[in-house]
Parts: sequence; C-alpha cells; structure tokens
Amino acid sequence: MAKGSMSSKRSVNKGKKSSKPAGKKRSSGHVKAAVARKKKAPARPVRVGKPAEAEVKKASPIKSLPEPSRLLRDTKATSAALGLLEKGIKLIFQKEFKKARIEFKTLIETYPVEAEILARARTYMQICDREQASHKKPVIATDQLYTLGVMEHNRGDYMNAVSYFRHSLEKNPKSDHIYYSLAASFAMKGDTAQALLNLQKAIELNEENRVYAKNDSDFTSLHGEKEFGELVGWSQPAASGQH
Repeated sequence: MAKGSMSSKRSVNKGKKSSKPAGKKRSSGHVKAAVARKKKAPARPVRVGKPAEAEVKKASPIKSLPEPSRLLRDTKATSAALGLLEKGIKLIFQKEFKKARIEFKTLIETYPVEAEILARARTYMQICDREQASHKKPVIATDQLYTLGVMEHNRGDYMNAVSYFRHSLEKNPKSDHIYYSLAASFAMKGDTAQALLNLQKAIELNEENRVYAKNDSDFTSLHGEKEFGELVGWSQPAASGQH
C-alpha cells in the first residue's frame, strides 16, 4: 500500500507537471528573444538634409568648382579659362561687379570651346548685371532738372543754372519757359549774345514771354540793346531815346 500509494503520487505529480501550462517559460523566452532582436537591430540611418544657410554662405564658389580632371579637359586653355572665372568670382565677392563682368566677358570671347566654364561665366554675368542695375542712381526727371536750374539761378550760380537748363532742353526742346530761364541766366552771366538768342526762341514759342521779359529785372543788362527792344516790343522812339 505504501509503495503503491507513493508510486501513484509520483505518477500523479508527474502528470501534474506535464499538464502544467508553460506560459511563464514561453513568455520569458519571448521577452528574451525580443530583447535580443532589439539589441541586434541596426541603428536607423541618419537623414542628411540640405546644409544650413550659414554654411552655404561660408562656402566659396571657387572651392566648389569641379576638378578639371573630372569634368574638364586638362589643357592650358582650360586652366587659363578657370583662372579668369575665379578672378571674376573674387571680384563679385569684393562687389566690383563692373570689373567682374569684364572678366567673364573676356572669358566667353577668348575661350568659346570651354562649354562647361562658359555656362558658369554666363550665370555670373547675370548676377553682375542684376547687381549693377539695382545700384544704378535714379535718373533725374526733366522737371527736376529745370527746378535745380532755377535754384542755381536764384543762388547766383549762373554757370550751373545754364547747365541744368540745357540738359532739361534735351528732353523738352519745345519748352518756352526753359529757353526763357536760360536767357535770363545768360543775361545775368553777362553773355548778351546767348541771352538774346534764347529769349528770341522763347518768344517764338510763346508770345507772352515778350511781356515778361520787358518787366523782368534779370534782363536789365540788355535794355540798351536794340535787338532786345525789338524783341520786347518797345517803340522805336523810346528805344532810340535811350542811346
């Protein structure tokens, strides 16, 4: 009985052991496998983006040029063309856009077969043209030139006044008031011939200038001139009485 009961107990125990679910052992093994896979998993590749703007600005276009041995034929002409290209780029960095453009133009005209270098030179020429256009002084309008002439006349600088009025006339050759002002400046300057000539033109374009000149103190120096009397319409006796 004792032996039988012991054997039956052992068999029962064995049966119980074998019938136990191996959930914990499988779970432990699964975790270990997962940890192992995690440890062995390769690191994600680092995404390489575009360089920061500051780095791009620091990078010199000269250094970024491809090696002549890779893309360009290694000849004396190629070396000379690259030399002109680099010289032009350096001038751009120095903001000497006009000089830089000359270097690129020389390169294009001298080495027409260096297609790769010429393409870069044309790109840099466009940069020079754009920069030069943005730095050009605004053109003074015709009415501004006339106003500057009046200011110089009133200031007593008749030479500058004449210069401004003449430039203004180039744009407006039919403006009677500009001829009139020019005549007044010449009269004040002491140039009688030019004063009468421009006053005559002003009166031909506008008869009202005849009356204005008669009463304008700027023409006082011309009162003794017969031609001035005829231009302003003074009567012959009055004009002769002045002599």
